[in-house]
Amino acid sequence: MYPRLVSYSFNFVKDNFLAEEVVENVMLQLWENRIKFEKIIDVKSYLYTMVRNGSLLALKKERKIVELDASLSDETPEFDFTILEEELYAALTEALNSLPEKCKEVFELSCLEGMKYKDIAEQLNISVNTVKSQRARAIDLLKEKLKNHSELLFILLFL
Repeated sequence: MYPRLVSYSFNFVKDNFLAEEVVENVMLQLWENRIKFEKIIDVKSYLYTMVRNGSLLALKKERKIVELDASLSDETPEFDFTILEEELYAALTEALNSLPEKCKEVFELSCLEGMKYKDIAEQLNISVNTVKSQRARAIDLLKEKLKNHSELLFILLFL
């Protein structure tokens, strides 16, 4: 009856290994409690019922494991992302604060506030070429300061 019971269990669990395990457990249970089962008239239908119940129990256990794994994986990336975000923000702030005053001011107006070179030049009373050179200098200094933070360097490439 073993192959037929495994096939029957497979209809529930959709996994050959798990179906075999369910049937083996049922057979073991039957053997360990054989004295109690002497009174059973239709062993065949009893075995099928045990296999069905064992299969459903196995599915329930599998679902709990999957749900637990899913809930852990849902929480972990969010936590890691927050730590990474704080670390990158601190590194960027430190790098920006280390820039010379004019470089920092030009960089913030150009890259962070999105002002045009001409408007920055008028606001700071400097030439457009000075704005361009200060911005380029700021980006070069930031690249050097952030060389260990490839995520931030990637962003700097697009500025």
